[in-house]
Amino acid sequence: MMKLPPIENHSGEWLPTVIEGWGQLVEKTKRMKTKVGSSDAFERTLAALRDMASTGRFDDLRELLGRRLGARALTWLWLHDEVVGKRLFNARILDVLVEYQQPRLSRLTLIQLIQLYFRYFDGLDAYNKHGEDSLRKRLELHLLVQISRIPSRPTTFGTDPLMTLNREGEWLLTLDGPVQLINRVRDEGGELTEAFEKMGLNGFDVGRYGDVCRAHYYLAVLRELSPGEWSDVLDELLKPEVNNAPYEDGRRIGHAALEIMIDRAGSEPGDAWQNFILSLAGDPRIASSSKNFREWWQPLGEERIGKVRGWLSKEDLRLFLQAVQQYGVESGKQDLQRMFPARKLFLEGLYRLGLIRHTRLMLGRLAKESVHRILGEEMKTEFARMDGIMNDKAVIYLDCGDFHLIEGSHSFKVWVYLAQPGTSLQSYERNHFTHSDLISGLPHKYREMYPSLPYEAIVHNGTWQRKVFEFLANNGIGLDLEQLLSRQEYRSYLSRYGIPVVRRKNAQVLKSTERSTWAAAPTFVQAERGAVAPTRPQQTSLNSAPRPPPQPEELHSSTISKSIKPLPESGNDPLKDLLSHLGTFELNVLRYFATNPGDKVRYAANVLTVEAREINQVLYGRLNALCQQTDSFGWSVRADIAAALDHLPAGD
Repeated sequence: MMKLPPIENHSGEWLPTVIEGWGQLVEKTKRMKTKVGSSDAFERTLAALRDMASTGRFDDLRELLGRRLGARALTWLWLHDEVVGKRLFNARILDVLVEYQQPRLSRLTLIQLIQLYFRYFDGLDAYNKHGEDSLRKRLELHLLVQISRIPSRPTTFGTDPLMTLNREGEWLLTLDGPVQLINRVRDEGGELTEAFEKMGLNGFDVGRYGDVCRAHYYLAVLRELSPGEWSDVLDELLKPEVNNAPYEDGRRIGHAALEIMIDRAGSEPGDAWQNFILSLAGDPRIASSSKNFREWWQPLGEERIGKVRGWLSKEDLRLFLQAVQQYGVESGKQDLQRMFPARKLFLEGLYRLGLIRHTRLMLGRLAKESVHRILGEEMKTEFARMDGIMNDKAVIYLDCGDFHLIEGSHSFKVWVYLAQPGTSLQSYERNHFTHSDLISGLPHKYREMYPSLPYEAIVHNGTWQRKVFEFLANNGIGLDLEQLLSRQEYRSYLSRYGIPVVRRKNAQVLKSTERSTWAAAPTFVQAERGAVAPTRPQQTSLNSAPRPPPQPEELHSSTISKSIKPLPESGNDPLKDLLSHLGTFELNVLRYFATNPGDKVRYAANVLTVEAREINQVLYGRLNALCQQTDSFGWSVRADIAAALDHLPAGD
């Protein structure tokens, strides 16, 4: 083997003249780059097209489009000048361009048209609002024809995008091309950007077509989430450019996301999913003629609408109880504060028993402001308005199937009916109620509809629960009193009055001259639990008010993860060591749920004055193995972690 002497490549300083020469070459190269496609003739053609757009005189357009330079200039404007390009882009001019470029478009002009298609995709139809045909579809057909006429040529580097589209364009350029592409990418275990590069379409995913692809990817991820599970995908799906992307049969990506979540969730969607649904589509309990209802809810069908309305009954209860509690605190009335726990237990008990089918919340202006001060942007549900002497009150209507209740926050009786008191409370076309409507109009309508049926208006005093129980029992309706009273009240009630005797049900209770406007939609109880509700469903807290601590077997009865393993034990107290590596915010979240086991994320967010998203991030992140989630989507801290927290110094 020949041995060569080493190369003497001593570094040295360049002469100033050499450095200056290189600098001039670099500047010259930059100037040449900026002038590519921008010759004097090209600039004059652009100016002529801009003049046509501003004056509206297109006498010379056909002649201009007969030249290669004119076609290239026009497609360049469509791509790079939103103002002028929009004025010059419609179905007629597109057809003229293709017609006058015979036998085919030039390669560069065709590439620019393809870029235009991928950049705007379904948004192309916005350029042709007055046309009957889809401008996107028209461009798709032109592209397929023109691509087929391009002769193949060998490429030194990468894949020729025109050859790719010649093979795959029949499906890739269609309106459902993005979903087909995503399905292929996921089947192959690849990434979207890599797929575009492999096809020679580098950079074509930066635009509307790529956004729609990503939206379909988010739907695929959504189908794999556990019901109620939070994910970054939810934040992406809330973006208008994502949820308004086309899906199938005239629906949008947002409609598909709503259908997936509603169909997969049971009777408890969880905070993350419920907040997502309300943020995207709003509360479905609004007039069917409203724009938001027609746009988002009507395409989902009555069954899904009814299911979500059932979920929101629990939210109505929580808001009502929040208003009642807050009024008692702000007014300083001790009697109201003393009565609050009993009223809370009673209403929550009806929910636990599965009796509540639907609700309607009504808030006066001051009551609304009071609740809004506490919940802020978390308050997404709809409610009816009240004014006049009801300005500071909250009222809730409960449809419990065999009976109906109207309950007020203060200075308002409990109204108990054996059938629906008219249709106004069930109709979302009606959104305003007065004091007279509730205490005079509804009883009058009830007597008209059910002449032989009694009703009761009960004052909130020491015996109000007994009067409700006995009125219902006398009319054939028995309740599980143990679920509606505290343990002490239940024992006292049994010793003083015994269990109410449920008399034979009056057959006329079931008759009505008017049908419920909610009858068509299945309730959340029917949909999830069947026709007969269980006697003792799992308890679910409705708000963040203080409550007795749950028993250990209740607290840890169900979790979302069975893979949580206990931390190793050692003499060095590994739990304390583990907690010492957590940040202040993570420790605050742990302490909150250790003190308030079973609470929801949004309650913790209100107390810690952060967004619910931030708490979800740590719960599903670093704290995932330290916390547990119940079937009702509340959170608690593992018992060993809670004990270790108690031994941490307060400053940690």
